[in-house]
Amino acid sequence: MNHCNILTAVQFVQRHGNDCAVLAKMLNVPVENVLGLAAHESQHGIGRIAVEDNNYFSMHAPAPLQIGEDVAKKDPHIKVAKFSSFLQSGQSFVARYGQAVKGKTDPRAFAQALVRVYFNTGNPKTGGAANYAQKVVDAIAMVKLRMVCE
Repeated sequence: MNHCNILTAVQFVQRHGNDCAVLAKMLNVPVENVLGLAAHESQHGIGRIAVEDNNYFSMHAPAPLQIGEDVAKKDPHIKVAKFSSFLQSGQSFVARYGQAVKGKTDPRAFAQALVRVYFNTGNPKTGGAANYAQKVVDAIAMVKLRMVCE
């Protein structure tokens, strides 16, 4: 499979690469780490909370910089934050989870740090996604390949 053939994924990388460069610089990590996380969490920008709430990092409410909140589709007891832009969503992620991932240049270390601070527990029994860290590592690898697509 050619990584450049999935148009929505390539467009996501192209559309949000510059904002992720700003966020990555704040975190001292490669751009693909932040872009891969956002791609994974937002389904390359087509997930409901990305589309309706500009929430590309699955930030729960209350969250830093949010402009409102919405009810999570799968669990009405969970509120998700609304943002005015992709960048603001990312800045909220940095404010809440930045210290955990700061300087984690290796994709696996980056993803495992997110699990350690319960960004996602990696355990379906506690509301997380099974094999979460590996899924983020895989997303980062694909984003890195797509960063050179035209």
